[in-house]
Amino acid sequence: MKRRTFLLAGLLALLSASAHADDALLKEIAARVADSPVLRAEFSQTKTLAAMRKPFRIAGHFTYARDTGVLWQVASPYTVTYLIDARGTVEIGPDGQRKTRAGREAAGAAQAGQIMQALLSADLAPLQSSFVLDPVRDAAGWHVTLTPHSAEIARHLERITVAGNTAVERVDIFEAGGDHTEIRFTAIQRDTWLTEAETALFARPD
Repeated sequence: MKRRTFLLAGLLALLSASAHADDALLKEIAARVADSPVLRAEFSQTKTLAAMRKPFRIAGHFTYARDTGVLWQVASPYTVTYLIDARGTVEIGPDGQRKTRAGREAAGAAQAGQIMQALLSADLAPLQSSFVLDPVRDAAGWHVTLTPHSAEIARHLERITVAGNTAVERVDIFEAGGDHTEIRFTAIQRDTWLTEAETALFARPD
């Protein structure tokens, strides 16, 4: 009995030490990447469907504003801008016309927007209620694997991996059905203020 108690105590100590190490690494990652109110980058996104051989690719420009949201400006193979913030997702066409999702779609889009902001700012704490976070230090910098807590999320999403060094450079989304989305960020630039054009895109009518 004493031996079992000793082994259990040792296991609990190891788990506690591992949890503290994970928390410390998450804080280090947040300190590396979340030190700028505005972040801009070029992005390329490749969607590979399990049922299709040829992947679908889009590319464009990305703007993250810590206090405002995300602008996802697709330039190829078509032109469209997505504004993602706490209120949901708005599609902005080349003519400036805006389309807002309604009802249950709006709730899902708002959640997706919050997840994107958390991922790309490495403010991962809000995700801990929905995901198990497993941070790892590697030769290139770091990566964090997010695995769903609930069976409901796991039915659609297997895991998300976020990787980078001084910024988020790669996001991989693995869906339960075998589909895979790979996002790469390059030409990353930090700034203090949004441009007038970005401010206009972020603006929402009351």
